Amino acid sequence: MRRLIFTLHLYAGLGSGLLLALIGVTGSLLVFYPQLDQWLTPALTTPASTATPLPLQDILSRASDAVDGAEPRRLYLPGTSGDYHLVRFDTPADAPGPLQVNVDPYTGKVAAVRTWGAYPMTWIYRLHYTLLAGTTGKYVVGVCGILLALFAVTGVYLRWPKRGRWRRALAIERGKGRFRFYFDLHGALGLYLFPVLMVVALSGVFMVFRAPITSAVATLATVTPAPNPRSAPSASTPVTLDQAVAAAAPVFPGARLSRVYLPRSQRDSYRLAYVLPESNWQRYAASSVWVDQYSGEILEVWDERKLGAADTVLAWQFPLHNGEALGLPGRWLVFVSGGLPALLFVTGVYLWWRKRRLKRRR
Repeated sequence: MRRLIFTLHLYAGLGSGLLLALIGVTGSLLVFYPQLDQWLTPALTTPASTATPLPLQDILSRASDAVDGAEPRRLYLPGTSGDYHLVRFDTPADAPGPLQVNVDPYTGKVAAVRTWGAYPMTWIYRLHYTLLAGTTGKYVVGVCGILLALFAVTGVYLRWPKRGRWRRALAIERGKGRFRFYFDLHGALGLYLFPVLMVVALSGVFMVFRAPITSAVATLATVTPAPNPRSAPSASTPVTLDQAVAAAAPVFPGARLSRVYLPRSQRDSYRLAYVLPESNWQRYAASSVWVDQYSGEILEVWDERKLGAADTVLAWQFPLHNGEALGLPGRWLVFVSGGLPALLFVTGVYLWWRKRRLKRRR
């Protein structure tokens, strides 16, 4: 059994290790996506201001004017002081993603008009999530997540110490030759980061195969369907975005509005996503309020604090995948673990090559 697992671990790693290394390295870069995007685009960094922000409806109008009056579909609000509003529009023909316009929250000045997937950080996102191959590439990435989990489990099995010699299993000895050093590095690091690799791999698989996994979970526990309330068509003038925000504000006192999904038809409603003060993550908004686009009435509320066990587990998958669920230490941990598949691939190829060379000499 051990020889069979070793053979599976070896040749599956040689066959898919390079692809896993690419996915892991790009995933590490995405852990600090906003910071890297601002560093690569200095125009998106604005000094903090004590001025009163412009109404959100004005922000939408200025963004629409920058793209010839196109209809905005989504609004991302600044996460920290100094960030810009980001307004997302529909995807143009022959473009990899939707148009995005960054607008200064205080002056209304348009800082950038970009296409998602065409500028560096979103190109890396596409590479990580789809390998630049659309839906087919996304499924390949999902299968790679399953393989990564398989490698982690078989690697732990192969490194598991006999007679409880854990000190030896966790040690990385130097001074005994390059082969021994790479062998220990390959095995010990796999043991150290096994929990992180499993969490990242399985959460990634969930994001690719979300629908079938959610259906499978629903057969074992109660999964609450995501709300989709509809506005009642009316002859009255629709409420503005600022009026919708004011109507929803009392639902989550002290919460930070993170993003707004704008109505796309006469029956759609406003969806406002909030980050609660007690949330474990500050970028991923897990609570929402739906507001009727005509009357301004509250139609539905999704409160992360009142979710059942299955809903909570499913909601945690994305924040766990990028490390945000554990704060800055968790993000650094995921950042480091993203480079581990590349390191394991390099050391694994070296160990295989050296053994093969020795066998040929014999």
